Amino acid sequence: MRIMSGNGGVEIYIYEAGDLVRLCRDEDGPVKTAFAGDWGRVTKVHADGSLDIKFAGYSRAKDAALLRALGVPRSRIEPCDEQGRPRSRGKAVVWDTRKAW
Repeated sequence: MRIMSGNGGVEIYIYEAGDLVRLCRDEDGPVKTAFAGDWGRVTKVHADGSLDIKFAGYSRAKDAALLRALGVPRSRIEPCDEQGRPRSRGKAVVWDTRKAW
């Protein structure tokens, strides 16, 4: 992962395959299968910036029904450590916008 500095010192994350990330918002739609707090490893970065994330073996069991999420927008994820804890300390932490455990 590369980190760039944007306007006003805002950090911009450029994700790469192999980075650990977690969802900071639930999946959209009537049937939700990926939830805030799920985390895993990036397997692919698409040209539009969306990511494929492998959850199996990370936040979910290796034989879970949902092994991975495809085409997740960058706006729904944040970097995390090896235990799934967020690495960034921005607005979501200050304003308590994350889902409670």
